[in-house]
Amino acid sequence: KQWYQRRVRGAGSFDGVVSISVLQWLCNADKASHNPFKRLRCFFTMLYSSMRQGGRAVFQLYPESPKQMELITEQATRCGFTGGVVVDYPNSTKAKKIFLCLFAGVPVTGVRMPQA
Repeated sequence: KQWYQRRVRGAGSFDGVVSISVLQWLCNADKASHNPFKRLRCFFTMLYSSMRQGGRAVFQLYPESPKQMELITEQATRCGFTGGVVVDYPNSTKAKKIFLCLFAGVPVTGVRMPQA
């Protein structure tokens, strides 16, 4: 079975998720059969269903372009997540870090975003 065909532990199993560099690999398309849109949609759907309401997920990523970042955040939002992007050291080319901070089932108005 492919990773997206497997079941996770169960609904509401996780309070938090931390990931480094996973999301940009889901955007990779080496073959014509690879579909980043579907991969991201499946990933965020499974993640959302496995997290408890109010759970948090933080992804460090290095998107190839603003368009790729938009695709990632759009898919997360469509699957029910709220949150946004935090950029640490935005003016540095070497130290710049980008984080996608997501909240499962919590309105943005009820949560404070982390500061860089």
